[in-house]
Amino acid sequence: MDDMTEGNEEENAVRIRELKKRLGKDLFIPAHHYQKDGIVRFSNCTGDSLELSKAAAATDAKFIVFCGVKFMAETARVLAGPDQMVFMPRYDAGCPLADFGSLPAIEDVWNTLEAIHPGEYIPVTYVNSPVEVKAFCGNRGGLACTSSNALRIVRSVLESGKRLFFMPDRNLGFNTARNLKAEDDSEIAGDTHGAERVRGRRIVIWNGYCYVHRAFRPEHVRAVRERYPDVTVIVHPECDPEVVECADMSGSTSGIKRAVCEAAAGSSWAVGTEETFVRRLQRENEDRLVHPLYPSVCEDMTRSTEGDLLALLERIADGNYRSQVTVPDGVARGAKQAIVRMLET
Repeated sequence: MDDMTEGNEEENAVRIRELKKRLGKDLFIPAHHYQKDGIVRFSNCTGDSLELSKAAAATDAKFIVFCGVKFMAETARVLAGPDQMVFMPRYDAGCPLADFGSLPAIEDVWNTLEAIHPGEYIPVTYVNSPVEVKAFCGNRGGLACTSSNALRIVRSVLESGKRLFFMPDRNLGFNTARNLKAEDDSEIAGDTHGAERVRGRRIVIWNGYCYVHRAFRPEHVRAVRERYPDVTVIVHPECDPEVVECADMSGSTSGIKRAVCEAAAGSSWAVGTEETFVRRLQRENEDRLVHPLYPSVCEDMTRSTEGDLLALLERIADGNYRSQVTVPDGVARGAKQAIVRMLET
């Protein structure tokens, strides 16, 4: 990034506002809750994965500048129209959770499951997954889910009489199964687990995890309760089951935001999710005591800067569209089936 783009913060802000005004209704900037304040303040909307998926599907803007990580921008590209273009401020903003398990490895487990119980499994992928995995699910009658709707979608699969192959986050999968009192009928499968051990199980869960949420431990919950006796501990369902079990509440990022923002003045909250977002909750709710359960930052979600956003908007305004997010047509068709089924379930 050159000095001109990485210059004075307020100068960057002025230039971004000018470019937003110049591009007008052709520009739409969605930003995930975990993005830095310097990005969020220029966004048209903020949300979790489900909210941003809906926003991407609804906009008719020509340029969608997705401030998040790669799998989110891919989702926007899949849902966007042929005349729309999708961009990211930082193309190296990935997701380690999404990278768990290669598609060939997932296909190996799927083939074994099909050999054991042919035609009985429905594949469901958390949106925190590569677009190729979404296509894998869509092409096999499966669908995507988010932490906001995982419970509803998993319940709908099981109530249909089908078995479930859930990927890639083992904690979201197991915590959801436990909420449905089906944890004893679930098993982990993945690179280090033979699929034969899942024979007869109704729920098979891929062995992936989010390092940000695995940082939280039961001892953090005990420590915060000792320090703040009246605290409410709320955590994300990507946390280990032991953490979710000893917390008071669990929920998606937007669910956490809603719980804290609607709470009574003077209430005390310890929040087990990405720290950048928790610090924003602190600033937005000064009449409540809000603090991180434990400091844990997503390096990829916080990678984008105002300078990155400015540089991208300048390229777009100059007609330089070479850095678009692209998805092969065949992959996009399968992935769209998975996402649309999610939005319709």
